[in-house]
This record gives sequence, C-alpha cells and structure tokens, in this order.
Amino acid sequence: MPGIPEWDAESHLQFMKENNIEKSILSISSPGVYLNVPSKEATKKAIKLARRVNQYGSQVKAKYPKQFGFFASLPLPDIKASLKEIDYLFKQINPKPDGIVMMSNYYGLYLGDRDLEPIYDALNELNVTIFEHPTTPCTQFNKLRFDIDKSAPPISQQQWQALNRPVAVRQFAAPTLDFPFETVRTFADLFYTSMPTKFPNLKWIMSHAGGGLIPTLDRIITYSALYPGLNLTEDSMKQTLSESFYFDLAGPWPVNYAIPALLRWVDYTRIVWGSDTVFTPMSSAAKYAAAFDKDVEEVFPDPRKANAIRATNARGLFG
Repeated sequence: MPGIPEWDAESHLQFMKENNIEKSILSISSPGVYLNVPSKEATKKAIKLARRVNQYGSQVKAKYPKQFGFFASLPLPDIKASLKEIDYLFKQINPKPDGIVMMSNYYGLYLGDRDLEPIYDALNELNVTIFEHPTTPCTQFNKLRFDIDKSAPPISQQQWQALNRPVAVRQFAAPTLDFPFETVRTFADLFYTSMPTKFPNLKWIMSHAGGGLIPTLDRIITYSALYPGLNLTEDSMKQTLSESFYFDLAGPWPVNYAIPALLRWVDYTRIVWGSDTVFTPMSSAAKYAAAFDKDVEEVFPDPRKANAIRATNARGLFG
C-alpha cells in the first residue's frame, strides 16, 4: 500500500453519524501483520503485532459494542502461532471477534493451500466468518513462505514486492490492478482445492464485489475439467456461493453495474456494503456512500432489497 493512514475511533464515529452508518466492522488491511519477508525475527514480530491489534480491536468493541465489531488478524504464514491465536481469540478474549481477516496470500501461501487446512479446521469448528482482503501478489519468491524460522533472506520487503509485481503494473499503486486480480487468484485456489466444501461451516466475504472474479468465473469453472476429480459446474458453483459466500461492495465500484453482474451467481441476500475507510479517505467514502444510496435503489426499486444490501444482510451475519 502507498501509506498507512491515521485512524481513531472518535473520528470514525463522526463519519458514521454523518453518513447514517449504524455499525462498522474494523480490520487490518494489506499488508496484514506480517510486515517483512519471512524469517525467524519477522515471525516473532508478527506474532506480537497480531496479539496487539486483536486486543485493541476487542477493546474498541467493548467500549462501543453497538457501533464497532472487528475481524481478528492471524500471524500467517506461521500456522502453529496462528492456531494459538485462534484459541486465544475464541476461548479467552472478551469480547470475541466477529470473524477473521485473511490476506489473499501470505508470501505465496494462497488461501487454497493445503498447509492452511489446520487453520480452516479450527475455524470451521467455530463457524467463523472469514473476510478476504487482497494484497501484493506473490509469484517468483513463493518458496520464501517456508523460511519463517530461518535468518532473514538477502532481500528487503520493498525488493520482494517489486520482484513479485508484474513489470507492466509497477507504475501503478497495487490496489489499482493487482488487488482485483489477487482476489481472483485466491478464490480459484480455494475452489481448485475444494476448501469451501471441505469446511462448509465457514462463511467467506470476498472484497470489492469480487474484484476481477465475476468476468472470470466461467473460465475457472471450464478449466476445472483439466483436474481429475474436480470438474466444477455452473450449478455447483452457484450452490456453494449461495451457501458459503458473501461479496462486499467496498469501492470505488459503480454498484448499478456491479450488482447485476453478481446477481447471476448469488441473490441479493449475499451482498453487503462496505466503506473501505480509512484507506479510502472519509471524504471520498462519504461521496461513495451517497452514490451507493442512489444506485442501489436504481437496481432494486423494492426498498426491502435495497435495505438488505445497506444493512439487513450484514445484521444477519454479525448481529
């Protein structure tokens, strides 16, 4: 990301009041809590930072229980430490998180990776909601994820990010093009390893109306026939999406175009709104919120459906 903006609860509450927002779910966006190329030292720092931000999220929720919830962070790609953090989050901390945020990949550990099965098994037992957020893609240095207990490799975080971003898009900020396609990569990875059906109690929220997912879903389905035993179909995809997946409308997205595309695969009850603050500045988020209010009524003249996307669907997920 180009920079980390300032945030405080009081300013956010004022933003909510001005824009008629009943409740916000807080989370750590890209790059998550593992802030350096994997090494023993970076792993220690990530474990400490995950605990710190999770405790802070719980404190904010305790202070403003009607206005704030939070998605907890895990110190991935460290599986053992993440399992310990899950135990802490759902058995010790109070109030508990409303779900878990996961980056689209952790130094090459995409969300369909079988190394993550112990994480999903633990979360599945707890009926947890997972919010996916895209981050910098990982291609060339995929092997670095296996070095979390070794000395730091001779490459900086900035060098790693540059190497792993396609040359054609390095002139742009990562959210411009990398992020939408990262959601596609990790979604395909999930389905090509059958994670959603292996762990049916998990609920998934895919960011940014699915990013570049909707135009590519047919290709994901068609090419699944190349893999023995997989062979996804349009009907099976629709069933899994309707049972386990939600899509947020954090933008900027013209929802009068994004929603109809989503409705081929899911009904209106699986779509939720998001402000994307504070990486989207509050002044811009307020403009997007006003545009959303207008556009959602263009798509859904029935106020019951429009209000479902504004709030009712999210209430069903989070209470």
